[in-house]
Amino acid sequence: MSQSDRKAVIVAVDDEPFILEAWKEALGDRFEVRTFTDSLAANRFFESHDVDVALLDVCMPNMDGLTLLEHLKAAQPNAEAILVTGHGTIQMAVQALQHGAFDFMCKPVEDLNAAVRRIENALERKRLRDLNANLSSQLEAYGPNTDLVGNSRLLEKIRSLIHQIADSNAPVLIRGESGTGKELAARLLHSSSNRASKPFIAVNCAAVTDTLIDSELFGHEKGAFTGAMSAHTGLFEAADGGVLFLDELGEVPQQTQVRLLRAIQEGEVRPVGSSRNRHVDVRVIAATNADLEKAMRTGGFREDLYYRISTFHVDMPPLRQRTEDIPAIAQYLLAKATRRYNRKTPSFADDALAALVSYDWPGNVRELNNAIEHALALCNTGPIELSHFPTFVTTRARSRARNSASEPGTTLAVPYAEGRAQVLDTFEKRYLTDLLTHTTGNLSESSRRSGIDRANLRRLLKRHNIKAEDFKDSAL
Repeated sequence: MSQSDRKAVIVAVDDEPFILEAWKEALGDRFEVRTFTDSLAANRFFESHDVDVALLDVCMPNMDGLTLLEHLKAAQPNAEAILVTGHGTIQMAVQALQHGAFDFMCKPVEDLNAAVRRIENALERKRLRDLNANLSSQLEAYGPNTDLVGNSRLLEKIRSLIHQIADSNAPVLIRGESGTGKELAARLLHSSSNRASKPFIAVNCAAVTDTLIDSELFGHEKGAFTGAMSAHTGLFEAADGGVLFLDELGEVPQQTQVRLLRAIQEGEVRPVGSSRNRHVDVRVIAATNADLEKAMRTGGFREDLYYRISTFHVDMPPLRQRTEDIPAIAQYLLAKATRRYNRKTPSFADDALAALVSYDWPGNVRELNNAIEHALALCNTGPIELSHFPTFVTTRARSRARNSASEPGTTLAVPYAEGRAQVLDTFEKRYLTDLLTHTTGNLSESSRRSGIDRANLRRLLKRHNIKAEDFKDSAL
């Protein structure tokens, strides 16, 4: 039976059995009625069964109605209660409401129809509470958040940097591959700052055409161009007092870069077709997966805008550099997905989790999320198995399992020189990654610790396509 089909549960607690019988007779046709003469037994029921509305006598042995009300609210915060007493006073009614009661009735209850209506009102509030909780859960599951999940050293440094620069008004440039959580970092910056109560407006610059991006960012006046039937407020003005997040900054066309520089530098915008500037108080946070320094050198990105927008740098590491965070991220994404589908969150089988950790995730967290959505759709009951994941994950896992097999004869599958080269290549890549992680990309320190001279170290890094700058701390 679904939640919407079940009868509402009404619990009546009174030390007088004839009153409980009266409640059963009045309510039994429409509701599931449970009665207790013992308040301690009722309390045990509250701890293990769903309750919609409780009718609680105030004066009872063992535990009075107000104390029982507190226990009910602790066990089931959304449950409603109506206190009933034969010695009612205004002071007692006020006290009951202060303890969280929905209503207060005096015995004897002479108008049962009126009492039933009050119980129905309590049920309606319970329904609205449950609906609100459900919608909040769905909103959390679908909506944006500020969760940078994981406890790796790289992520802890990013969190620390974000909290250091949160209250500054200076622009921030967040760099990183696609799917590394650049917008999450921007939202965490906003929520940690003194602008948290003000707007956070996000725009993907690559999704806006060159002909419309000026109007989108700065607004336009009525009649400013063909089709401008009314005035339009730009995103800078919409974000006034808060944060404007410019994703894919490298896609902003040259003519807009000039206006963007003035808006950031002077705090002024001029809508298209207007002759007047408008003052705005906006902190700009930009993000890119492009090499803006290279674009600057080749003329694709303005040098003055680059230095103005990059007062602070936050560099988001790819998932392959913080594999220790993958189990926590996977569990978080799985829980979020199951909330959307109103499903119980399953666990990961050990080999499935090991496969997630061993995969390189070129699409980073976004790709990991897609793989988990795929697995969840195929998993009906029980834990999520390796077979539930897309083939690019399972193929890699099986390949690694074959390479690491220890049965007699497996090492003879390739000639000695080829096998030795494969093992050495794997060791070198892992050693260099661990070394640069430990030294935060400092080549001099890496050379000293490893005993490899700088020239050979650079040669090894180039061979394995490892960039020391990817391991450097984000610098103020």
